[in-house]
Amino acid sequence: MRMASWSSFRHPPEGSTFLLPDVNAGVVGVGTDVESALDDLVAARRSRWWCDGPPLRDIEEAKEFVEDVGFCLLFGGREARYPSLREASRDDSRPRLPSGWGDDLEAMWTWKDELPVRGEAWLGKYLSGKQTLIAPGLLADLYEYAGVPEDFHAAHDLGPVAVKVATHLLHEGPTPTRTLRAIFGESAKTVDKAVADLGRKLLVTNYGVEETGSGWASCVLELTARAFTVPSQGSRAERDAGAAACFLDTMITTRPGDLRRAFGWPRERADAALPALSREAPRATPSAARAPGRSG
Repeated sequence: MRMASWSSFRHPPEGSTFLLPDVNAGVVGVGTDVESALDDLVAARRSRWWCDGPPLRDIEEAKEFVEDVGFCLLFGGREARYPSLREASRDDSRPRLPSGWGDDLEAMWTWKDELPVRGEAWLGKYLSGKQTLIAPGLLADLYEYAGVPEDFHAAHDLGPVAVKVATHLLHEGPTPTRTLRAIFGESAKTVDKAVADLGRKLLVTNYGVEETGSGWASCVLELTARAFTVPSQGSRAERDAGAAACFLDTMITTRPGDLRRAFGWPRERADAALPALSREAPRATPSAARAPGRSG
């Protein structure tokens, strides 16, 4: 299936209409003529991902956006594969430096650092290995462990540096990545890989930044189980169904393979989470899919 670019989200084809097609060929929400529905799917996702109204203006709207979509990339990249905080907050009417930096980007950069500290969004490398914000409710459904700071001991396949990072956070609390590199005598690449491995398992979250004078601030890390209430109540199957429902609601159409790639689930787990949803594919309109108060 071809992917839409972000330019098509910002400047949709004239005459695009909203459509939620029927279930077909294992795709939840997609009808018989897939190609003819793609432009309608772009329009539907454009609305669902908050790209057809005014840009996000403050951190409260950023929080509302993340809570509404459940998950989003920090930056969308070339293809509109998932919702993006950058695209929802992009304001092309604002002046920009030649580098592309502007007031809207500066505001978004602040929000992504503050939301985890406020307990309003998890942040780390998750979807496609990119910086991802996850709402607390979805995070709790996805979280695999008991919900105690020592959870990393139960994780499989963590490398020695990842274990050292988590152990340091356990005993010392939130720590800047620059400090971790100095303590362990490891390169930035090695520590970043360890942090990414912990993030993919949702064991650590970005937790603000530490200003160090000149240059970029250093990202602070914290154990997810200390920063958020995890996991949610219910059986693993019930929590998987909740996460799958959130994914489908935001993506509008999905297949088990999409779920596997997004959440890193094995085939059997993704297949089990979607059947009930496929029997009741959602029906909605763009205005119903959006949070109130965003269209004007």
